[in-house]
Amino acid sequence: MRRVIVLAQAGTDPPTPHVSRLTSSPGFTLVELIGVMAILAILASFITPNLINQLRSARRDAEDQQLANIAQGIELYLRQTKSFPANLAVLSPNYVPISSGQLTNNANGFPRYYFVQPNISGFTNAAGLDPAALADARFLLISDLTQDRNLNINTDALFNLVWNFDETGLPDVKIHRGHVGHLLHLLSLSADGAGGSYAIDGTATDSSGGTLALHTRHHLTGTTVELDEADPFAIGGAETQFTMTGEAGYQFDPDCASGSQWRVISSGCYAP
Repeated sequence: MRRVIVLAQAGTDPPTPHVSRLTSSPGFTLVELIGVMAILAILASFITPNLINQLRSARRDAEDQQLANIAQGIELYLRQTKSFPANLAVLSPNYVPISSGQLTNNANGFPRYYFVQPNISGFTNAAGLDPAALADARFLLISDLTQDRNLNINTDALFNLVWNFDETGLPDVKIHRGHVGHLLHLLSLSADGAGGSYAIDGTATDSSGGTLALHTRHHLTGTTVELDEADPFAIGGAETQFTMTGEAGYQFDPDCASGSQWRVISSGCYAP
């Protein structure tokens, strides 16, 4: 085998091998970038659940407030129309200034439910509410932010079950309990003898020549009452008329002079 020996010339240095050098970048190195991303991921694992919880809490608070606004709209509707709204949609926009879709569905798109206590669901102001049922002058607003509860409350037992339900363990379920008994006032109408007639919110009751039956019922604030000494009731002929703002009681007494036969209960005849 032939050997090849290369000798350096005298007085010369051996060639220096070329070395390529990597210059440092002014940005992050890959290791540093991975470290920053790891720190951000750890922070996100703490921040994200808290942020989500805060958003959920804000939506729950907003739904509580919206149900309270709707309840105020129901009371306003009751005052002005003398009847309960048939559904939530009819409150828009005059009684609750939002669209009917925003009324009937919550911010998450699930239905809100509205129920009047079944015991008084047929309430009409002209007929009034029996004193024994005053405690039942109630309604419910129910909203679930996570699902459609598809509720149907058609008995007093079911209504009372929901009314007394403790929803604190279900933070996404919101129940507003409304009682309108404070809007109702007792009206007592009786008679000491035959004759007389009256009208409540334009609905007349005649004695038909006999003695008027005792009327002891609750009516809404603003109810118009007209008391006529004639029988049958004559529109525009009532001797006494008033708008209810509190309790009132009158008695028909045919022995009093004409023009004063309807007198305040427990008082005597007064000069017409």
